[in-house]
Amino acid sequence: MLERAGRLLFRWRSFTPVLLAMVAVPLLWQSRGPASSAWLVSGLALCFAAQALRAWVLGQVPDGTSGQNEKLIATELNTSGPYALTRNPLYLGNFGITLGLCLIAHDVRLLCIVVALFAVQYRAIIAAEEHFLHERFGAAYDAWCARVPRFWPRLRPAAARSTRSWDFRRALRKEHNPMAAWVALALVLVALDRPGRPRWPYLVALGVVAALWLAVKAWKHRWLQGNFIADFRRRLRETAR
Repeated sequence: MLERAGRLLFRWRSFTPVLLAMVAVPLLWQSRGPASSAWLVSGLALCFAAQALRAWVLGQVPDGTSGQNEKLIATELNTSGPYALTRNPLYLGNFGITLGLCLIAHDVRLLCIVVALFAVQYRAIIAAEEHFLHERFGAAYDAWCARVPRFWPRLRPAAARSTRSWDFRRALRKEHNPMAAWVALALVLVALDRPGRPRWPYLVALGVVAALWLAVKAWKHRWLQGNFIADFRRRLRETAR
């Protein structure tokens, strides 16, 4: 049952933040206001560290393995680089960014709810992935599991460093959407904590984030080379499926 639930949650995991927002908005509305700067500093530090981990993963793993897929796929087994520290570095990065935003929001109730929901969802997803990888790679996967912890990273790598070079452009293509989202959300939370101060600096910052996001999107899909219409049509076809 856990595996079946994990396969379903894996397919729809991108929509989890929508459900979380329905729970979070009432709590955040009640808790907005000045707070110790330690909340903000620790939250931003955790978000950037977790984002760096995700960028490390997505900048070096090959296509057909880790990524934003809708179904379980694996053309090969990743065991080096970040995968020598933890078997689920992307999910650890997700957890860090989510916790970081909760710290920025300085709401203990939301923090507890997020930890509980994360534990339930990702434990099921990880169970589905483990079953899939065991069937796909057999003894090699079991040996990797024996060396590397499931989630919390070990301080000392269990294997040699990755022979793949890190590709900044690949990481940027993969991560510009989630990074823009959490940075924008952090700006909104900080702005709402300062009701008596001018809002224009935060609006300018949000505009910069949006402009950078659009610039990366245009670069990724080659809009300036006449590919805008083709990309727009592709998105319409995908939405209609």
